Amino acid sequence: MSYSYPMSDPHPRDDRDAVQDLVRDLAEIAAHIGQLKGDANAYLTDPNYSPLRLRLENAHAAVEAAMVEARRRVRLKEGR
Repeated sequence: MSYSYPMSDPHPRDDRDAVQDLVRDLAEIAAHIGQLKGDANAYLTDPNYSPLRLRLENAHAAVEAAMVEARRRVRLKEGR
């Protein structure tokens, strides 16, 4: 007797796959925030917008730091 599993992946995903997906998502978010940062620096030149530009810079740095950490964890899981 054979059992079939409905639409399941023959190779179950492991944590490494999830972290790699996270790295891709973080890279996309970092690119988007970087674009917003560029637009803010180009168009929002009034000193009143300095806090907004600083928040964008901090958000960008935080996302990039999270991406670096996620990549580090992928390498550790791969045994590099």
